[in-house]
Amino acid sequence: MARYRRRLCLAVDLRQYSRHTYTEQADAQARLRLVVEHALRRARVLRVRTQQQLQGDGRLVVFPARTDAVRAVPELILGLRDGLYEANRAPGAFGRIRMRAALGQGSISRADSGYLGDCVVLVSRLVDSDGLRDALELNENSDLALAVPHDLYRDVIVQQAYRLPASDFRQIGVVTEKKEFAADAWLYVPRSAPARDPSPEPVIWGHSPGHTAMREFVVPALAAAHLAATVLSHSQPLREWALPDSGTGTGHGDGGGEGDFDGQDQLAPHDAHHADPLQVDSHHPGPYHADPHHPDPHHHHSQDHDHPDPHHSDPGHHFHHFHDGGH
Repeated sequence: MARYRRRLCLAVDLRQYSRHTYTEQADAQARLRLVVEHALRRARVLRVRTQQQLQGDGRLVVFPARTDAVRAVPELILGLRDGLYEANRAPGAFGRIRMRAALGQGSISRADSGYLGDCVVLVSRLVDSDGLRDALELNENSDLALAVPHDLYRDVIVQQAYRLPASDFRQIGVVTEKKEFAADAWLYVPRSAPARDPSPEPVIWGHSPGHTAMREFVVPALAAAHLAATVLSHSQPLREWALPDSGTGTGHGDGGGEGDFDGQDQLAPHDAHHADPLQVDSHHPGPYHADPHHPDPHHHHSQDHDHPDPHHSDPGHHFHHFHDGGH
């Protein structure tokens, strides 16, 4: 089941993109990406936290949930204006790029082939509307024609008049009969000019301050590495290997266990079966070990002095067991 969350979204589209060659279109796409990323930095929104649906000459940008629209929207609009001005100062193969854009806010959900929600439909219809197209064509000195719905204008633009004057917007009615779409919107068509960032740590075109780069690239990379290490540490058991002990003659200490042990207390792997004095040892038959040469598994070396040793060449040889501790 789809999960809907209220989010801010931005739709952008370039003017007369299809009339250019492939090389020119590639240049336009590259500069469009730079303009959008510049606007995101101005809005203090991490690019890696946004979700973008690319469309060649345009894109849909879905912002993270709980984005502060009152703070972000004015800086985002000014960032688009400033980015377009800077991108057109040294135009590439495409030449001057001009943009239509629309902002909206509403409940959005991710689907198999895109996004669901009235907000997505709204910004897409606004970008493709005749009213927005005509506004850009009639203002040759502008690189941006942007529309916002009435609720966003009332809740954000009016409240932030000192950064983005509400008087710069004018109301229009957007009607698209073939799509059966109609809405009231507020249009912003500024003159092509720089819109500098007056903050103490300004965002500059083509240059991100060190802390911004840290937040956008290094911190997400470290977080991903930490997550991967955590998953691996829980999915694979840790193994401890025995290391040679240079301070003892055995050279096979395992260095583990409880308490302190010297080299003689640490058993080599091939001598581990000697640790139990009562364990049956097939290589060292004795009074407590079975004789592998005798078919009777319970047979032991007899302490009878008259019992000959079948493995000794002298039939008169006998085992002599002295119980006198002095010999």
